[in-house]
Order: sequence, then structure tokens, then C-alpha cells
Amino acid sequence: MMKIFIRSTILILIGLLSCYQLTNAKGMGRLFTTPQERAVLDAERSKPHVPLPSTKSKKIKKPNLPDPPHYITFNGLITRSQGSPMVWFNGSNKLFQPGFKVELDKMLGISVPIFLSKAKQRIWLKPGQTVNTLDGTVQENFE
Repeated sequence: MMKIFIRSTILILIGLLSCYQLTNAKGMGRLFTTPQERAVLDAERSKPHVPLPSTKSKKIKKPNLPDPPHYITFNGLITRSQGSPMVWFNGSNKLFQPGFKVELDKMLGISVPIFLSKAKQRIWLKPGQTVNTLDGTVQENFE
């Protein structure tokens, strides 16, 4: 008796779910194209194929990296017992600046490396030093 009840319940649920699917299918639109739409599609398909430009034959353009400023000055450093240090380059404490980035994770003592993006060059500076990015010379600033 219980098996018949479970079977009939399952059949009723399946019937209700199929009715639900039919009512939701009304908004789908038609499945096949009209003869006019088919003619347009066939005409488009019969046009000559224009190949896309090959990416293998052309070199992929690298984004234009900004030039670093001619001079980068390490203005100051605050070290903390906990947390990362604070640094100032060219009057800013931003680690990513146009043309270079400050690499605090590679810091040794008070020497901080900066990476010149375009030249792909790393230069180590101490507080008070300025680098001339045109020739790579580092000079001390005693003001």
C-alpha cells in the first residue's frame, strides 16, 4: 500500500513539473527560422570568407611603459617594529609611481630597491640619495 502511495506521489510530481516546463517555454520564441530568415542566412554564408589577421605573423605589441622621472629622490623612511615600513620617493609614499615602483619586499636594512619599468633595471637607494635615471648615477643629498 505504501509503495503505491509513493509511486503515485512521484508520478504526480513528475506531471506537475512537466506542466511547469511547458508553461515556462511560452516565452522562448520559435525554434526554427522562417523561409525568409533562412534565405538571408544562406546568402550571408555564401559570401567569400575573409580570413582574420594572424597573430602569429605579427609581434604582439607591448604596452607603452611611461618613462621614469629624470631624478628619483629617496626622501625618507620610517621603520616599525611591527608592520611594513613607510617610504617616501619624490615626495610621495606611493609604491607604484609612473615609470618605477618601490620594492619594499626586497629591502635590506635601510637600502630600498626601486625598479625602473622601462629599463627593467633595479637601483638601490638609501634615504637622502637621488638617482639620475638617464645615466644611473647616484648622488648623496646633504641639505
